[in-house]
Amino acid sequence: MNKLYNYLVKDGDAIAVGVSALLFVVFGLGIYLGSSSGGYSLSDLTTMEDLSQVNCFNPGLWTMIWMFFVATLLMLAGIVWDIFRNFKSGSKTVYGFLGVIVAFIVLYFTSSHDTGGRFDSYWAKDFGITETLSKLISAGLYSLGLLTLLAFVLILVFEVRSFFK
Repeated sequence: MNKLYNYLVKDGDAIAVGVSALLFVVFGLGIYLGSSSGGYSLSDLTTMEDLSQVNCFNPGLWTMIWMFFVATLLMLAGIVWDIFRNFKSGSKTVYGFLGVIVAFIVLYFTSSHDTGGRFDSYWAKDFGITETLSKLISAGLYSLGLLTLLAFVLILVFEVRSFFK
């Protein structure tokens, strides 16, 4: 594990930039190849009036969806691996993850279903937003805000703490 850590410390930025560049090329090729197979050129996209049938972004979208699931599986595999290798530190990851889930559930049940006024147009059948979906969105946004604030506070605390060491 130390070899991997040392390797990532030394070359981690280069790997991140390389992977980002590779994904940029893959996404760009997906758009180009998708537009070519759709029977139109990229310059036609800016002049088309009806863009509802444009599907050149589908390969890139499906690639990103696939990569999301691969990243999630790799993350979960890493957590399980860490638990088996070192239960004491690995269990902290599980406790943190459970804490986020509990916070999300609490925020879900305390979120309100806004109706009336400017929100009336959102509840039209065309959008398909139900009370449950509204509360899930609210809980997700509150969780995002809470975790962002927590990360900001922890960064400040540990930076000030390391400054005085």
